[in-house]
Parts: sequence; C-alpha cells; structure tokens
Amino acid sequence: MAAPHSTMKFWKPGSEAPGVSEERDLSTETTGSPIVFNPHTALTIEKQRQRLPVFKHRNNILYLVESFQTVVIVGETGSGKSTQIPQYLLEAGWAAEGKVIGVTQPRRVAATSVATRVAEERGAFLGHEVGYTIRFDDCSDPHATRIKFLTDGMLVREMMSDPLLKKYSVLILDEAHERTLYTDIAIGLLKKILKKRRDLRLIVASATLDAKKFQDFFNLNESGDASKDTCGILTVEGRTFPVDISYTVR
Repeated sequence: MAAPHSTMKFWKPGSEAPGVSEERDLSTETTGSPIVFNPHTALTIEKQRQRLPVFKHRNNILYLVESFQTVVIVGETGSGKSTQIPQYLLEAGWAAEGKVIGVTQPRRVAATSVATRVAEERGAFLGHEVGYTIRFDDCSDPHATRIKFLTDGMLVREMMSDPLLKKYSVLILDEAHERTLYTDIAIGLLKKILKKRRDLRLIVASATLDAKKFQDFFNLNESGDASKDTCGILTVEGRTFPVDISYTVR
C-alpha cells in the first residue's frame, strides 16, 4: 500500500518557516579549519614575505629592472612573484610622482584575489594604495592607487584612451604563458610603446615560459652588440608548498 501523500502547508506569518530545521548551520562551516594549510600563519606578514623563494632575488630583480627596459622572469608557482615583485618596485620608488605599477592577470578572479592579498600585506585598504580594475568593477583610486591589478582586456582598453600608458612606470604581464587573445594583443602593442617610451619598464612573468623567445621578441637592440641588449632574463627556483603527484593503479 502506497504511503499517503503529505499535504502541503502554507507558511503563515508568525509561524516557523518550512524547512528551517533542514537548513545547514553556516556558522559552523565558516569557523572550521581553512582548506589551504599554511604552516607560517603564526608568523608576521613580514616574516612570511621573507620566507618566499623570490625574496632572495629581490636585489637582482631591482637591478635588472633598472638596467633593462624589459625583464623576463620565470618562477615556479608559489614562489611569490605575483605578490612580491610589485611591492619590491613600490618600495624602490618606482611609483613616485604619481606613477602607477600595473600588474595584469589573465582572469578576473586572479586579479581580485592577488590584489586583496597584496593590500593585506601592505596593511592598506583595498582600493586605495592597492587596487584592481576588472570588467564592470573598478576598485581603485586614480589619485591614491600605486599598485593596480587588472585583466589583460582592461589594459588593452586603457591603451585605446591612452596609447602610451603615460601613468604607468612599470607594467607586469603575469602568467604570460596562458597566451589569451588579449595577452597577445597587449604583448604586440607594448613592444611598440616601449620604442616610444624609453622610461617605461616591462616585466614578463610566468611559471612555464620560453624565456629566450620572449627575450628575442622584446630585445630592441639591432646593433648586434650584446652589451646594448634591452631585455634580461631571471629564473626563480623553489616553491612555497610541496606538490605531490599521485597516479592511479591500472
């Protein structure tokens, strides 16, 4: 014999809402342990920054940026290049006199999340000293923002209104190996901008990148004299967290 169908009850004002007892307790979920384990959370922000593999290359990065117009940096995932290099440039004075350090990301989520982390490390409010610009969301201050994260597409849009990108002193193309449509457009246009603006610096950063091809592309030296090259290469070894690869048994 089939079980009788339960009659649907309407929710009367003042009574308990239907299904409340079956809802999850979100308070217990938000107070649980984080998904990503960070063994250095007990350390200060400055100590955490110093433990990143890219920290020991700080002086080398600043020297290359000062000496070459374009620098290609190859660093493994987790080395800290996305969050630390913009701060090194800011601390070295590359954002003085109202200039901006721009960092492009191929995805909107990456631009917002990295900007949030950098703002936290700087002890600043997101949208002031550190901000981001993505489609339909501009969290930056044209007068206060010194480090600006944006997608490749937004950088191309800025080129339409400001072809020489005059407000930027340094541009960082992060995750350049993804080679999206906007990334390739930005790379081609930036090479032309570098010829017009000798004071502009470009950093091409990636985890897996054919550095030699990018060096040959951005090297504006046509004399054949290696001492006049305009593009340098730096490799950052090491990662923050170990990566284990598991294989299934056939």
